[in-house]
Amino acid sequence: MSYKPHNRLVAPARQKSGVFRFAFGLTVTILLYACLLALGSYALKLTIGNAWVGDLAAPGGVLTPGQTLTILGSFSFLIIAIGLVVILVHHRNPISLLGGLALTNSQFLLAMRGLVTYVGLAIIFLFLTEDFRQQLSFVLWLTLLPISVLFILIQVSAEELVFRGYIQSQLAALGAPRIIWILIPSILFGLLHYNPSAMNELAPWTALWAVGFGVLAADLTARNGTLGPAIALHFTNNFMALVVLGLEDFLGGLSLYVYPFSSTDTTELVSRMPNEAIGILVAYLFVRLAMRT
Repeated sequence: MSYKPHNRLVAPARQKSGVFRFAFGLTVTILLYACLLALGSYALKLTIGNAWVGDLAAPGGVLTPGQTLTILGSFSFLIIAIGLVVILVHHRNPISLLGGLALTNSQFLLAMRGLVTYVGLAIIFLFLTEDFRQQLSFVLWLTLLPISVLFILIQVSAEELVFRGYIQSQLAALGAPRIIWILIPSILFGLLHYNPSAMNELAPWTALWAVGFGVLAADLTARNGTLGPAIALHFTNNFMALVVLGLEDFLGGLSLYVYPFSSTDTTELVSRMPNEAIGILVAYLFVRLAMRT
């Protein structure tokens, strides 16, 4: 496999690299993000009320479309945080985290061309094999669709900027072996998705699934030299899970259809993990085919 395009992301990271600088930058990113979340939460409490905001953090709660969009939109704070760190700590243009704006956009669109076929096939498969019920009216769902797409793009772009654009590139810039700059960000990505309060006994499996996804996203990033394909893969996965067919009590406020079980039904969810893993692997292969990499 050729990872030469990865240098497009790594070269800018080398200019101001170093273990201490990287650790400091990552710490500041986390602190800035936490502060911005706290300020945003406080502003919402003042304008909307404590109860509405409290529901956002309640495990197993059923969220409205507005509450789901609020959670997804809060990832814009992570984009701001990593952008400021790259400017102030690493003295570089935040666009360099993407691998260049124009090329990232073109690679994203190219990857999505392949993934549109995957989405169509996946929807047919789900409708033929799964039980579900309609949650939103089609008119409301269609009205929300543009903003749902935008906010999911914000969420997945924020995560890819941090884990692939920043952590992966900085580790590679430090001269770490390939297995390190692929696995470390992926493991951290898995830890981010470890949520026992919401997923109960399924939490370790969810985290492990996220690690596997992180490895695929890291591979796409290194093969293509931008975050475009990884963002496309991430977006497609989350679009299917949050907008098409999701769990009512797990960020399900935007889903047209929901499963007839909840996030606490561990047996049901574990039985679906192999299909989920196969699904994301097939989506990854569709991206590879579209990108010819």
